Amino acid sequence: MDYQYDVVNYDKNIPATIMYLNLSSATHKTELQWHREPEIVYVIEGKSECSRNGETQLVEQGDFILFNSEDVHLVRPAEGADCRLLCINFSFEYIRMFCKSIDTLYFDVSSAPEVRPAITAVLQKIASVDAAGDYASLIRIAYINELYYLLLTQCVGYRRAAGSAQGPKRDFSYAKTAIAYINENFRREISLDEISGVVNLSPSYFSKYFKNVTQVSFSEYLANLRLENAINDMLTHNTTVSTAAFENGFANVKSFITQCKKVYNCTPAQYKKKLLAKR
Repeated sequence: MDYQYDVVNYDKNIPATIMYLNLSSATHKTELQWHREPEIVYVIEGKSECSRNGETQLVEQGDFILFNSEDVHLVRPAEGADCRLLCINFSFEYIRMFCKSIDTLYFDVSSAPEVRPAITAVLQKIASVDAAGDYASLIRIAYINELYYLLLTQCVGYRRAAGSAQGPKRDFSYAKTAIAYINENFRREISLDEISGVVNLSPSYFSKYFKNVTQVSFSEYLANLRLENAINDMLTHNTTVSTAAFENGFANVKSFITQCKKVYNCTPAQYKKKLLAKR
């Protein structure tokens, strides 16, 4: 089974994709993701809980985290703390004009701690650019180029072999296939036997492996993914509790309510009312 990537589209005038996200701790973000392009996430306000290849860390306001190509990652607000983020996805094709060997490299900011303040300063500048300004694109290009220069001159590491970076400590190949399969099929019943068969591992080995590399069990990941999508359907489409439950893979309404109480300490209807009150 081929891995599924997030597709990152680039503004032809900007050598990176730049996004500003406002995330609420009331929203439980579950879905793990990865893509070919490296990404930097800078916390403008609040705190963010970031998972990278099974390792979780808290990123404070004014700090950043870097995800290399195909790092399995998740970014969400820290519990009880909303956050505003600047997310920058690099363009391999743009960097390749200056560094032909970009596919053989990865970036390791920890190897050059002295450069971290300089990268942070550039990210602060990008975050403060007036998006409505007449020449916003021009100054963003300058800052992105400065960011690339710092990373390429001071934070480069080399891959040990084609397709495997030196940085990640765990084998995510099976997890990527499993996550892609779960994300595609969570609306129907998926058994442990089925998902372990997809990656050609025994159920017991897969169960231990999945939790080891993602820090969450297969059943918990599946239940949280269903919960997140069911709640979203109730909010965006005014779907009833029973319809949201059945259309997102829950065996019955009771299991939907039980999972919601486990995660949010209230029923789906109560949680929807709470979220709508904040708007």
